[in-house]
Amino acid sequence: MQRMIVFMVWTAFILYAVFAAPNGNAGYLESLIKMDDPDPSLLMVFSFLGIYPMIFAALLLEEDDSKVPAWPFVIASFFLGAFALLPYFLFASGRAEGGIRIPNRLIQLLHSKAFLLLLGTGTTALFLYGVSAGDFELYGKAFLTSQFVHIMTVDFLVLTLLSVYVIFWKERRNGRSNMLQWLGLIPMLGAVVYLFRK
Repeated sequence: MQRMIVFMVWTAFILYAVFAAPNGNAGYLESLIKMDDPDPSLLMVFSFLGIYPMIFAALLLEEDDSKVPAWPFVIASFFLGAFALLPYFLFASGRAEGGIRIPNRLIQLLHSKAFLLLLGTGTTALFLYGVSAGDFELYGKAFLTSQFVHIMTVDFLVLTLLSVYVIFWKERRNGRSNMLQWLGLIPMLGAVVYLFRK
């Protein structure tokens, strides 16, 4: 049932991006890629999409013992966001022989207090900068007219919901039953708090 839901979300996300998102870009994509004085609100969400894959790396790679490896999906998420991560949960099943694929040193780094503090501090700084200096009227216009900004925003929302699912998935996979998954509703910081408390 859960795999069916993931499949439906993934399919709906692709169809939405192809058929429902605006067609134009109005220069927003170029200004973000070239860092040509983009609006702080746009830069904030754009940067969040670079932080989220690092958070999912910390969440998933310590569990990378399924028959289908998680690391290719995590790497792809740096470029494709939720488009790349969602399929992993369609294929991940059982446990492969040999245990965790990822070197223990990398897992320790991803779960180190210094790395998590860096993620939390970076997220907070970007949020404060985007909210205080950003023009949200401009963001709204960009959302309605730019395919890239539109999909970027929806991707951010899907990644936030996916973090709820991943925390639930991890806890259930390790035989725990609790309500920690709801931390994921706090974009990025909730997942960082979850990792920090482990």
